[in-house]
Amino acid sequence: MLVLNRRSGESIIIEPDVRAMVLSIEEGRVWFQLHGLGTVSDLRLSATVVSVAEARLEIGPLVSVDFDAAGVRLRSAPTSHPAAAMQAGLSISRRVGERVEIDDEVWIEIGTLPKGNPSVAFGGVGVGEPFTLAVIRPSGSYVRIGVDAPNRRVYREELWDAVRVTKQDAGAEVPAETLAEAAPG
Repeated sequence: MLVLNRRSGESIIIEPDVRAMVLSIEEGRVWFQLHGLGTVSDLRLSATVVSVAEARLEIGPLVSVDFDAAGVRLRSAPTSHPAAAMQAGLSISRRVGERVEIDDEVWIEIGTLPKGNPSVAFGGVGVGEPFTLAVIRPSGSYVRIGVDAPNRRVYREELWDAVRVTKQDAGAEVPAETLAEAAPG
């Protein structure tokens, strides 16, 4: 597991095209924005430990939520949808190993909860090779984030920009062109 320090507004890039940006760090809660999960719109996500075997996921923006015997299925809100402007979302408690499905392309699962630090796994056809983000000791204006992404390269965003320019200068195809479009500012 690679551990990186990030502040609000800073991102982690998981090749080939996932961008996880820290939106805010408040009272031990960290909000992320995830971009590049297949056709799923950008997601806001937070995970907070509730007990030794359970965490609360907060996910948005969403258009709809379906609960049935098979589990919980969510529909993400496109950027132009009113639910996106309102940041409509869902707060749901999940036990370790329980999943939430999003747009039939992505699943999100509570991983381990060691020492009160939640880890969240992501997978499905929109993600490709599964990866895990673990929130480790948010403190003041920064958070330590553990990234477990076997068979993928992981970069701090500022290093990814330099790598991408180098690859483009060498004539290599850079699959994460959408990251530049999603960058803040």
